[in-house]
Amino acid sequence: MPSNFLDHARKAFHQLPDALQRARSRYSVRRDGVLALPMGVLEVLADISPGVRMGGLRRLPPSFRAGLAGAEVATWGAVSPSLLPHSWWATAANVGVLQGIGHGFATVASQALRPAVPDSTKNPLPAPVRLAMTGVTAGVFATSMRRRAHQEQLVESDEKFKVSPQILGITLGTLGYGVVLLIGDAIQTFIDAINELLGKKLPPVASWPLAIAGGGALLILVGDQMVVRRFAVRVSRQAQELDREFMRGADQPQRAERSGSPDSLVDWNTMGRQGRAVVAGGPRKADIERLLEGEAMEPIRIFVGLDTERDHAPDFEAMAAVAIKEMHRTGAFKRSHIAVMSAAGTGWINDFHTSGFEFVTRGDSAVVAMQYSYLPSAYSYLADRKNPVHSSRVLIEAIRRELKNIDPNDRPKLYVGGESLGAYGVSDAFETVEEFLEHTSGGVFTGTPGFARNHNYLTRHREKGSPQRLPLIDGGRHVRFTAHPAHLRHDFRGNAFTNTWEEPRFVFAQHASDPVVWWEPSLAWKAPDWLREPGSRGEPAPAAQHLDALDTMRWMPLVTYWQVGIDQLPSKDYPSPHGHNYHDETVAYWNGVIHGDGTNGAALSRPELVRVARWIHNDATKTRMPKGGFPSKHGY
Repeated sequence: MPSNFLDHARKAFHQLPDALQRARSRYSVRRDGVLALPMGVLEVLADISPGVRMGGLRRLPPSFRAGLAGAEVATWGAVSPSLLPHSWWATAANVGVLQGIGHGFATVASQALRPAVPDSTKNPLPAPVRLAMTGVTAGVFATSMRRRAHQEQLVESDEKFKVSPQILGITLGTLGYGVVLLIGDAIQTFIDAINELLGKKLPPVASWPLAIAGGGALLILVGDQMVVRRFAVRVSRQAQELDREFMRGADQPQRAERSGSPDSLVDWNTMGRQGRAVVAGGPRKADIERLLEGEAMEPIRIFVGLDTERDHAPDFEAMAAVAIKEMHRTGAFKRSHIAVMSAAGTGWINDFHTSGFEFVTRGDSAVVAMQYSYLPSAYSYLADRKNPVHSSRVLIEAIRRELKNIDPNDRPKLYVGGESLGAYGVSDAFETVEEFLEHTSGGVFTGTPGFARNHNYLTRHREKGSPQRLPLIDGGRHVRFTAHPAHLRHDFRGNAFTNTWEEPRFVFAQHASDPVVWWEPSLAWKAPDWLREPGSRGEPAPAAQHLDALDTMRWMPLVTYWQVGIDQLPSKDYPSPHGHNYHDETVAYWNGVIHGDGTNGAALSRPELVRVARWIHNDATKTRMPKGGFPSKHGY
């Protein structure tokens, strides 16, 4: 095997001069602009790689020249800023994919023009056009770097701006685009072979469609069986194994008010990794009394883990029945406040939700939650949108049935809350907005995904003149959208709400820089309102809106869809209140939902909110920090 490798290496070395000469004759900066160099490199690799040659693949055909022009135009959008600063890998992903899309569109357009302009696929663009395009490319890059530096200030990034990672990303992305072209050429060769085979029996009008359909179906089938399914099984298996692990700082609770304790009906070992963290962490009675300098009660926390095999569907009704038994055992129905919290994926619940709720109620509370998946949020987000809603609805309905049996004068108030998929699950557990207004006393939803039904309904029915980023609903009577705690008191213009905040009180928190909130399929073909309103297209938003995204961002078909999708991956890498992190502010939101405008004297003061948020940060770090540290210094 080593000798074969050396033979191939020798042949490649001897063929290198000819390959370089062919690439030089076919691509030049003068004719093809800034993408000529990486395309020439790929041309050489295609010529000297034995695997490519033996596969019968052609060198990049002349028609690719139109595609190169389209790819360069697409690069202008790929390097433009979106919601969050782009790391080198995000830039590479944006450039590689969007150049490929631009190449495809330009190639199709060029082929469509062939009858009218026969040489359109062969001749390079006129020199003035090429020069202008190269100038635009350089100008767009310089502008994007300047805006990127400003963007890092808006989201309080820890990274110091550097140009070199962006150059690296553009280079790798362009090379990735070239690899995609080689793969596309391989697919074309495969379909050509099928067409040639079918053409022996069928006319071209029939053989080509069949070749495309048959070849495409075969490639999809092989990809599904060999790549997608294997990847899904592997992710699921690893997620289940991780779920069985124990966090170093999550010790089994000993107090009866906690699930997983020796007195609990829920076995500590079956609660799952994140579930154990939920019941192990959080304040106790003494913590609340020390921080708030007053009497408190021992908070109740109930969590039912997903104790089932990977291939078995969870029985949420049975899990809810266990949760109800735990509530009776712990005396949850004798507390003044009950909160149903929905997890995000693996069972993770934002500590600023659970602990924040307990501090603002001074421990006179019960937090109840169930796990619905082993999978990380990113995979649940793509593959499982049913279970977050179904599990929340089953649990809420079970609790409401119990509450009906309690005298109205003694009945606890029911609240709901969650972040990300948890916000989606618990808000859409109600069929309509009217239903959750009628059956609960309030809730806090942070970073609600753009596809959430009730969130979308409220946004579409906002008051005229209010922006999609901060909708105004009925003068703030029941529902208030926020990007900052100040929005509990005033609207996006800085004006006081026209209505007092009455029970039930709800908060939908969403940062302008949170891609989880703003990403949706329609971004591919339709400009959303938030990119047509002040705060975009160079039109500043009111200062009171606390906009933490660039007001120069513009919508571009496909480009914006892809970029905002990529932005979701690093969205936890920025401090709250930015990106997809909702920390200190969440405590303030629960304080507002429980106590309204604070005139009852029970609401936490600003210094108390600061102390509580600091305590939650330290507790979450102690409970959840893995051996190697958190993936992001701003996440838990």
